[in-house]
Amino acid sequence: MKLRLFNISDCGAAFRLRPFCQAFARLLLLIVLAFGGVETLYAQSASRALLMNPKAYTGKRAWWYNYQYFPELKIFGQSTDTIPDLQHKVSLWAGAGLAGFSLEQNNIHIDGKWGMTFGARYNYYFTNNWAMRTGFSFAYAQSDGSMGYFTDSFTKTDQESDEVIYNYDLASLVENYDIYMLDVPIQLVYTWRRLDFGLGIKVAYPVAVAYTQSLADVHTQAYFPQYDALITDSWVMGCGEYAEIKGDNKYLSAPLLFMGTFDVEYELPIGSKYSVGIGAFVDYSLSDFAFRHRQLDNLHTEQNTIVGTSDEAPIFLQNASMLSSKRNFESENVVRHMKYLNAGIKLSFNMNWYGPPKPKTKPY
Repeated sequence: MKLRLFNISDCGAAFRLRPFCQAFARLLLLIVLAFGGVETLYAQSASRALLMNPKAYTGKRAWWYNYQYFPELKIFGQSTDTIPDLQHKVSLWAGAGLAGFSLEQNNIHIDGKWGMTFGARYNYYFTNNWAMRTGFSFAYAQSDGSMGYFTDSFTKTDQESDEVIYNYDLASLVENYDIYMLDVPIQLVYTWRRLDFGLGIKVAYPVAVAYTQSLADVHTQAYFPQYDALITDSWVMGCGEYAEIKGDNKYLSAPLLFMGTFDVEYELPIGSKYSVGIGAFVDYSLSDFAFRHRQLDNLHTEQNTIVGTSDEAPIFLQNASMLSSKRNFESENVVRHMKYLNAGIKLSFNMNWYGPPKPKTKPY
């Protein structure tokens, strides 16, 4: 057996195989990085991480749904300088809960019942955590109002130019309100993980306020000071006793409201562009308000009182809501210092737009 000695020509063959060995080693390394659970620890940026391992952008997972998202690459020792940040968010939302007017004043009680709200909003993120929000919403609410014994008077001139002083009293009054409210919010929003906290103000306008009314045990009488005559029972004059008077009407104008608003929402992502949210909200008027002007359909009387007579024919009694009525005995509104509340839970559908990184308000 001959022992073959090293030949210089073999050295050239080994050098010719070296590039193939290096390529094979690199391929093995990529396979290990892709399937072996090692997440490109040496990547220096999010873009390089995506090139080295496309799964770097899909590793996030919710408890209820597997979705593609932008992960916190910092846990793998990677730079987050190029991770996209949320730039804009457009949301459609709906909510329901307790809503309506509220008041506790002597023997007058007004309580909100329930309401529902639909709206749209827009968030602009000026950092990775802070945003400004605006939009609009439309709310419907119901309220109940009641009042105990009440008495008042008003003065008018009849067709013979005689002064007539009407006095009336009632045992109780019940009103039900349907409120249609349009509002525009301006909020500062802070995002922490999947929670959004919003705080700000709202400008709200009651587009329409309709009501039904029932008065029990009404007594009216008319006094003519020129003749010192008191009329207590005359259907021609609209005087007498009425077991019940009912009516319904609506306001054509209402006061502008300024409200404080707060909401919190937890988001569940649906892919990288959409999410659904569930949360709670509360809107509350910042100052008292009252209905100063009364412009009602089918109410042809100049008396700002709960009970009045028609200017065309005194035989017809007319009744109006206590919200804007005057109490002439005290020269002030019957209802004062009223509040508005809208609070409940809400659901939203959010459309998210991502872009270049925003200024960081806290270190990662």
